[in-house]
Amino acid sequence: MTDPSVHAASEILRRHGIRFVVVGGQAVALDAATATRDVDVMVTTDDYHDAVARLGKDPALTLAIDGGAVTRFGIEALHGVPLDLVDAGFFAGTRTGAEFFDFLVHEGSTESDGVVYASPEMVWYTRLMTKRWRAYAEKIVTNVIDGISADRLDRVEEIARKFGTQATMKERIDYVRAELKRPGVDSLVDRR
Repeated sequence: MTDPSVHAASEILRRHGIRFVVVGGQAVALDAATATRDVDVMVTTDDYHDAVARLGKDPALTLAIDGGAVTRFGIEALHGVPLDLVDAGFFAGTRTGAEFFDFLVHEGSTESDGVVYASPEMVWYTRLMTKRWRAYAEKIVTNVIDGISADRLDRVEEIARKFGTQATMKERIDYVRAELKRPGVDSLVDRR
């Protein structure tokens, strides 16, 4: 069953004809427990600015932060639950935002209840590409403890090679792997 915040976001985005993929915690929640309520959606770079403008005029949303590659709205019907609109171009490396979005849709996502969700590997890739990657690395460790296979980090490396970001990602993936081997964490991972 679709989370109420995803359902509300999906209805708003579809009303405006915006193609999107759910990324972040709501996408990971298909494979492991998460405590997230916010909804992160990625759109293609070609649509990003127009989508921000259209959503900014929607009375069902309140603009909270216009931050360049991520714009945050609050969903009024859900007491301001955040809806983050994310520009695919930020993660495209040496390719275009449209190429990254198409890859996400065709090779890095699944559909559930009529909503397209990014795979954990795609979520991990995007999280590790941000400035706050260390905080997100801890979320990835938690995802693995909660049952998502650490072997999926191999796919994150493949994605990085495809988009020319392997130099950036190597240190970050190595960091996650080292954290998974830390005493105390390694026993939680091995229990699965």
